[in-house]
Amino acid sequence: MSTLKGSVKSVLQMLRARTTQPEAVPQEELLAVKRVECETKTAVDSYWSEHTVNSVPFRTARESEDYLAWRASAYPKFKELMNLYGEHDEEVVLDYGCGPGNDVVGFAIYTKAKKVIGIDVSPKALALANHRLALHEVSPERIELIQSSDSLSSVPLEDESVDYIHCAGVLHHTSSPQILLKEFYRVLRPGSRACIMVYNRDSLWLHLYTAYVRMIVQGDFQGLDLMEAFTRNTDGENCPIARCYSASEFTSICREAGFDCDYAGGYLSDTELASYKKHAKAALKDARLAEEHKEFIASLSFDEEGLPRHNGHYAGIGGVYWLKKA
Repeated sequence: MSTLKGSVKSVLQMLRARTTQPEAVPQEELLAVKRVECETKTAVDSYWSEHTVNSVPFRTARESEDYLAWRASAYPKFKELMNLYGEHDEEVVLDYGCGPGNDVVGFAIYTKAKKVIGIDVSPKALALANHRLALHEVSPERIELIQSSDSLSSVPLEDESVDYIHCAGVLHHTSSPQILLKEFYRVLRPGSRACIMVYNRDSLWLHLYTAYVRMIVQGDFQGLDLMEAFTRNTDGENCPIARCYSASEFTSICREAGFDCDYAGGYLSDTELASYKKHAKAALKDARLAEEHKEFIASLSFDEEGLPRHNGHYAGIGGVYWLKKA
């Protein structure tokens, strides 16, 4: 999310302070990226081709791996809820919306997956992933990178060809998430699972950070309703689509696509935790904040680590769902 770009940048600067020379990657070691032909591009394609997350190349495999470790610990309950990276011996793993390759690399170096497929709309992101895989000397036989488009109504893979799907922070940015979920069902083998993260409506990000800190305390997003403000308060003010879902809403969408679906909870960001510590008491007393948001804040319970829960689930922005194809 855009509010975390500064902290990501500082971590990368810290990592790079340990390395003076980048490792060169010969052109012949890079994979050929498959490109799916399409006649039109959407605003989603254009935006994410220009706003690739973590868009600076890593210099060494060690730097890349250190960043994965930082990322896994930076969001409380992220690693646990998404079960990174699990066991996938001899499986075909699809990372849909792979970006610059964080989890393509993670599955490649931390599991014994037979093949890891990364699909993304951004040629820049796929080039970064390609370079990163070469740094880690991952066998090209285990990797496939595919450039697709938000305008396509299909996933460019064969029926029942995938054992596991990982899709983190992507569907809420797409034009047709329901269609993509049906495609996930088509390409998964029977009995296989998918782990999906979409933005969580029942979160401190929506009810406190957006509705109170940004819209009331800071006076941002004048003239916009809450959902419009939320869209501008996640991945940049010009991000074309950034939805959030309640657990019941997204679970229903997944079941309509044919899946069994369980909501695991919403992993948290430092921004949310800091907002609660600084602003929660004032928000509950502020007449300008709608009762819906006050009720959410007042209803929170806390685990032994002091992390907030709502209705028994962690109350962070990263809503994690586990899907199974019967």
